[in-house]
Amino acid sequence: MAVASALIRVRELDRSIDFYCSVFEFTVSIREQDAALLLARNGFQIYLHADPLSVERPITALGVSEIMWSAQRAQSLNEIGVRLRKHYPATYIHTADEISYVDGCDPDGNRVLVAYPSPLQLPRSVIAHRFR
Repeated sequence: MAVASALIRVRELDRSIDFYCSVFEFTVSIREQDAALLLARNGFQIYLHADPLSVERPITALGVSEIMWSAQRAQSLNEIGVRLRKHYPATYIHTADEISYVDGCDPDGNRVLVAYPSPLQLPRSVIAHRFR
């Protein structure tokens, strides 16, 4: 079994489509008035649903609160970092325990965290404090 898609609720659909297509190089598969389906090259899907009246969830809310992405190459991680900084200038890039991270936000304030190498390339031996 594998995770194939995620649903992200956003305030402005066009702004979020632009963000995910420009930072992660998704393509738009389906575009409707209040929703879109974006596809990654590896087959992963993001459903974006626009709800201009939505409010931010508290950080302590139950359920999925973040999606962590992984880059297949160090160069890909650096390229994502450059593209993310265009949307979120405070993007933070750092390395801890042999894992490099690009840490920023999407247009709705949702955290965007990308790591290299992936857990398949370098199995994790500890849980980082950021995930507690």
